[in-house]
Amino acid sequence: MVERRHNDDFGGGVAKGLFSSMWWSTIAATQASTGDFGPRTVPGRALAALWMMGSIIAIAVFTAGVTSVLTVTQMEGMVQGESDLAAVRVGAVQSSSTASYLDSTQIRHQDFASIQQGLNALRAGKIDALVHDKPLLGWLVGQNYATSLQILDATFDQQQYAIALPLGSPLRKSLDVALLQTIESDWWKQAVFQYLGEK
Repeated sequence: MVERRHNDDFGGGVAKGLFSSMWWSTIAATQASTGDFGPRTVPGRALAALWMMGSIIAIAVFTAGVTSVLTVTQMEGMVQGESDLAAVRVGAVQSSSTASYLDSTQIRHQDFASIQQGLNALRAGKIDALVHDKPLLGWLVGQNYATSLQILDATFDQQQYAIALPLGSPLRKSLDVALLQTIESDWWKQAVFQYLGEK
């Protein structure tokens, strides 16, 4: 509208002027050379300068957004929870309760003779996730794979540890009290963090 009466490039009918202005805006937004084709009046050039600065900012914001998403995806990996396991290559230790759980939920998986073999396969990129006992995985990853592997904060098949006592054992109450005192103590929390990486 600003250039229409003063610039033949944007003159002519409404359709021609509108098409020319849209074409110039597209070229300017993509930082391509417009040659001699462009605004000639002071208001037209001011509007064009604002348009180009806006396009630079928009492209920078879009690029930063895409980069952030890609970086986060790469850092977080392909698996965030149990629902992702069906779409990736999963490993488990053969004859373990984890392998049985994966079988029962119909999640295809590759079995390994030991957890060490599974972790090595994961680090080598032969599988995308290794599912196993979290405390043991936490300790092994913390000891040998801290810079290359990550333990997810997700529980697929929660299992409790227990200490078996005979029925009616007099030790039960004192053992319960001792366990509660232990897991509430600072040294226990430090030990869990040191060996398992959990707070």
